[in-house]
Order: sequence, then structure tokens, then C-alpha cells
Amino acid sequence: MPYHMRFNVKQNPYFLFSPFLVYYVYRVLKFKYPVLYGDEPRYVGFASNLIHGFYSPPAPDINLWSGPGYPVVLMPCAALHLPMIWYPLLNALFFYLSVVFFNQALRYVVREKLAMLFAVIWAFYINLYQFLPAIYTEVFTSFLIVSIVYSITLYYVKHKTVYLVLSGFLIGFLALTKIIFGYVILLCLIICLLLSIIKVIRTSCINAVYIFAIALLTTVPYLSYTQHLTGKIFYWGNSGGMSLYWMSSPYDFEYGDWKVPYLSNSILPMPFKSTEGDSLLQANHAKEISFIMAHQGVEQDELFKKAAIRNIKSAPKKFVKNYFYNIARMLFDFPYSYTYQVTQTISNIITGSLLLWASIICLVISVINRKQIIYPVKLTMLLFTVYFLLSGFASAYVRQLDVVVPILLFWIACTIDKLPKMSLKFKETVV
Repeated sequence: MPYHMRFNVKQNPYFLFSPFLVYYVYRVLKFKYPVLYGDEPRYVGFASNLIHGFYSPPAPDINLWSGPGYPVVLMPCAALHLPMIWYPLLNALFFYLSVVFFNQALRYVVREKLAMLFAVIWAFYINLYQFLPAIYTEVFTSFLIVSIVYSITLYYVKHKTVYLVLSGFLIGFLALTKIIFGYVILLCLIICLLLSIIKVIRTSCINAVYIFAIALLTTVPYLSYTQHLTGKIFYWGNSGGMSLYWMSSPYDFEYGDWKVPYLSNSILPMPFKSTEGDSLLQANHAKEISFIMAHQGVEQDELFKKAAIRNIKSAPKKFVKNYFYNIARMLFDFPYSYTYQVTQTISNIITGSLLLWASIICLVISVINRKQIIYPVKLTMLLFTVYFLLSGFASAYVRQLDVVVPILLFWIACTIDKLPKMSLKFKETVV
């Protein structure tokens, strides 16, 4: 059914999905911690820095632990000195808008009822609920992902340059929010350039090159700033070294998940700390961590990277194992180093398994029907695939997958829409 924009009030998607906005606001108000915790002070602090005309302190105290995308969004709250509850209330708005935009994107390419069904599935994606009351990037990142799917779909349907430019800008801002996407953009750009030599897909690849080139241009001001600050080209942040260090751990019973520098197994899953685990962490890492943490900023990041490279060279097979442990944690929230089992893993195993098997089935169908796969699916799945595979090289968690689930749901919905009608009834037999 062709999409049209003539809605009455009851058909308007902003109205139809408004109960979710109410529910999201309720969850924020009910579950917001009374004080800032975890990464929250960092994002609020960066927003405050931007208001005062800088982002990171100067050397040697350089702090580029996070990209500026999310702090930019928080700037109005900081500038107006709003109560802290207003910061996570933005999450309620972003999640609600992501549901509306996801429905709109799907309605251009699949049947209306199917679009509504998958929009509701995304609205009820419970893994993201834990981030609603938190001043974290996950909800905003998922909003950007949905916006990218929507803008690419609009470009595919309407063939207007404005949507191509918008797609590139949104992907660029995504990289400023989650810096791993900076590397994803570069790899996607190279892949599309290489594929553009194939005559049959040249036009679509060139359009993708434009999108990723615009995305890269969007990040130039930030990369120019980091180069001025650090003297390094294409420098995204100084958090990657520590993550790579823990991912490359060569020790048994350590599975690539991140640990705090004071070497206490006090996070993920938080209530199930193992005293024996703390002792093993101290024995395995105390000397090296103590030396590295005596340095600051970029120098500390470089030392972590050098230590990680030594780990990889000394135990390459363990590095490969840790990579697959990271993939498993993104899908199933398991395994974690030195921790007991937790019941939350069960729901993540169910969710991850459903996504995994649905993706495998869709992959088989997509390969068989590869010439009929629409452009938005191809381009967003390229973005997803490169991001997912690249995430395995850092300390990865289920939340790394959660933010890009809309791309998988978009792909699955488009695949289902093209399948012939199926029935559970047996054929009638002639007696």
C-alpha cells in the first residue's frame, strides 16, 4: 500500500504512539537515581565544558573519553541550569520519536500493519528501558540509528539530495556520539569505493560513497580539534586503549570484559562480586596497571595500546577467543570474568537468540534474493555489519547491540513483507 501523509488525528503516528511517551516519562521519574552515577558525571561535565568554550582540559590532563555528540545535546539543559531530572527526560522524548520515525520508515517499504507491528516491537524493546532514567548515550544513539534508517529510506523513495546529505550528517553525528562509528564510516567508505568498480551496483555504491563522505566531513571539526590538542591525525578519543587492553587479556577466566583500574570486580553484574576474582585481577594486572595509571591522557592511552599489542602477540589464540566472547556478550550478555550467574542473562539469551536465528534465516533469504534487496536495507546492514564485527575488538556488552537493533528489525520486516503468504493449515485431502 503506498504511503501518504494525509492523517486525521487518530491516524497521526505522533498521536498513536503517544502512550509510549507517557510510559517512558513515568519510567524516568520512577527509576532515576537521586545522584549522578557511573558515566553520568562525565557527560554532564562535558556539556558544561562546551558552554564555557572548551571540551577537554589541555595537556597533560587531556580527557577525550567520550565524543561530543551527546554532550552537545545536553548543552541546553546545562545552559539553562535545569534540574538534573530534565537530562534523562530527553531520553523519553528520543525513544518515543525513534518509535514514530521507525514506523514512518517502515510504512514506505512494507505493509502498514507490518510497519505498526515492528514499531511496537521496538517500542517494547525492554533492554533499552534500563537506560531511560540514565544520562547515558544509548537511547540517543538508538534514536540516531532510527533517524538514519528513516532518512536513507526517504532518499530511496523520493530521490532528493537533501535526504542524502541528511543521511551523511546523521551518520557523522552518530560517530561524534559513539566514536567507534568513526572507524565504521572509514571502513564503509573504503568498501563502497571498492565495490563501485562493479558496473551493476556502481550507482548505488557511488551514492553510498557520497553519504559516508558527508559523514566523514561532519566529523572534521572535532578531528581538527583533537589533532590540535594531541598532535595526532584521526584521533577520536583516549578510551580505546584501556578497552583493548582488557579485551586482549591473555589470562584464563578473563573473557575480554572491561574492569575498573583499581582492579575490583565491582561491575557487570554489580551484585555478584567475587573476592577471589579481585585477588586474581590484582595478581594478573596490578603491576602493569599501576605503571600505566601513573600517566595521563593520551600517553596513558598509548601505554594501554602497547600493553594490548604485547598481550595479542603473546597469546593470539586467547585474543581470538576473547573476540568471540565479546560477540557472545553482545548477543547473550554472557560470559563475564569472575562473576556468578545472574537471572538477567536468561532474558538476554532469549532476546539474543531470537535476533540471531531471525537474522540467520533472513540472511539465507537475502542471499537467494540478493538482487531484489532494497537500497535502504543494503546500506543500513552494511553499517550494522561493520559496526558489529568491529565492536568485537573492544570490551563489548549487550548494550552495543541494543542501539543498532532497529536496523535488524528493519531488515527482518522488509524480508517478511516480501515472503509469500504462509498458512498453518494443512491442505485439504480428497478422500
